[in-house]
Amino acid sequence: MKIKALTTLFLVSILYSYGQNLEKNLVFWSATNKLTTDAFGIKISNRENSSFAQFSVDYQVNGFDFMTKNFNNKVRNYIIVSASWIDTTSNVSESLRYQQTLFDLCEIYTRQFRKGLKEKRKKIASGTQFVEELNQEIMTEFSNRRIVYDRETNYGLLTDKQLIWENQIQKELEELKDYAFDK
Repeated sequence: MKIKALTTLFLVSILYSYGQNLEKNLVFWSATNKLTTDAFGIKISNRENSSFAQFSVDYQVNGFDFMTKNFNNKVRNYIIVSASWIDTTSNVSESLRYQQTLFDLCEIYTRQFRKGLKEKRKKIASGTQFVEELNQEIMTEFSNRRIVYDRETNYGLLTDKQLIWENQIQKELEELKDYAFDK
């Protein structure tokens, strides 16, 4: 009996530690905490592309969530540190500005996903298949808009276009403020 209890305690400790390590590999989107080089687990030098960030949006929705009125804390937007890199020998501030803009753009679509879940929450009672479909639809829209952003700003290098995009993104984030994670 003692061995069983000790084994269970040991396994729970490992799983808890593993979960904490996974969380340390993630940087969640924040309106107040902007990206730093710490968000990029891989530091490189003399690379043509000065940075890359692996963004991800996940959700935890189950059949009983049709009674939920606020899905904000069930959908998360984050960067995966170990899969993201930055060239520390090039213009770091420019790279961070570009990646932050992409992160903010992803947050717009994360909030749209939360909003869509709230508006269609009654569909969850009959299954969560629509949640996956909504997620795919929203993430496809994000990917398509990211391509437009990259083209129009030359990956954030055209300062005047970059500023236009930053202002538009902030406006859209404000319009969707009710769907921020912390609301």
